[in-house]
Amino acid sequence: MRVANRPLAFILAAALLACSVVIIAEVIGFAVHRSPLLVHWTTWQDWARSTRWDAFVVRVWATVLMLVGLVLVVLEFKPRRVTRLPLLAVGQATDATVSRRGLARILRTEATGVDGITGATVRVRRRRALVTAASGARGRAAAGALTEPVTQALGARLDGLGLRHVPRLTVRVVPRSR
Repeated sequence: MRVANRPLAFILAAALLACSVVIIAEVIGFAVHRSPLLVHWTTWQDWARSTRWDAFVVRVWATVLMLVGLVLVVLEFKPRRVTRLPLLAVGQATDATVSRRGLARILRTEATGVDGITGATVRVRRRRALVTAASGARGRAAAGALTEPVTQALGARLDGLGLRHVPRLTVRVVPRSR
């Protein structure tokens, strides 16, 4: 939802500006000519004078507008998807982050740098990093023996990055397919 906030705010600001200009023109037009200038608002005024607040149409529109407002408020309070992980800052004026995609690339490169690993897929979440490394060995025992070196290499790399909250690392090494 936050991606849409800026365009929606611009559209709302432009609509409010246009309505303000029309209202100013109507006030000036009514002061000079005693009649509507651009918008025939006198029919709306007559309808509003003849309609009571407890009328069915007023209740329906009030309910619809309240529901739309409630939906917008709930969507705004929904937690934002974390796309960047904060790094430890050296000073107060510094704010550094690493993207989840960038951290996944770093971990993939580090995992494939271990001898015996031919490829890796990495999924980084806010609190967890799941690495599935493919070994060049065919047996599960040989692939399982590579789990500890890959875990150590990735753990050292994560510690070296200086993340404020280091994600929990889960490493799985699978043997190559035949």
